[in-house]
Amino acid sequence: MEQEHQQRTSVRLVVVDPELDAQCERVEQHLLVPLAGAPREGADHALFAEGLAAFRRVRATLAEAVARGPRVWTPNGRWEHEGLRVVQLPAEETDLLYALLRELSGALVASPQPSGGVAAFLGDVSAEGESATGLVGALARVLSMVDLAPDADTDVLFTTLRTAAGDEEVRLSYAQEEAWQRLAHRVTMLLTESAPLHRFLY
Repeated sequence: MEQEHQQRTSVRLVVVDPELDAQCERVEQHLLVPLAGAPREGADHALFAEGLAAFRRVRATLAEAVARGPRVWTPNGRWEHEGLRVVQLPAEETDLLYALLRELSGALVASPQPSGGVAAFLGDVSAEGESATGLVGALARVLSMVDLAPDADTDVLFTTLRTAAGDEEVRLSYAQEEAWQRLAHRVTMLLTESAPLHRFLY
């Protein structure tokens, strides 16, 4: 049973910051809630309802991880890297969200049907100037953040945080700090598609 649980659960490194929170709120309120609440029947509607529930569970897990710690500090101990956490997410949650993303991405390029459907719904989406493409793109960015492809930098930071005892605070070495700065650049590009001049400076 324990082995089965480990297979269904993925432990990963995540950076939770206000920009990710904003993207999550945008996706939930302007895309997933309207989709799940739209009068529609069939497999796609079940996927949207289940996807919204999974998305909310992922957000709750991220919030719990941030509150739990450990807090992570720069080598000089002056600045905190808030939101750098190891998070345990059930694989079925992210699998479901990827399935939802595939459905929505396909609907973006599909012709709206006379009877409505997902493509028609996305064609009608208009919330505070948002486009359907922008909202689906925001969902893709959120997924890329909670499922970061591992590299040498994530490996270094993941090991550092995983070996911390309980809620013990972590002070990065200078080599680990360099790994963080590279990861911060990568995260900024994923979330904002812009040069990271104003975020993660410390």
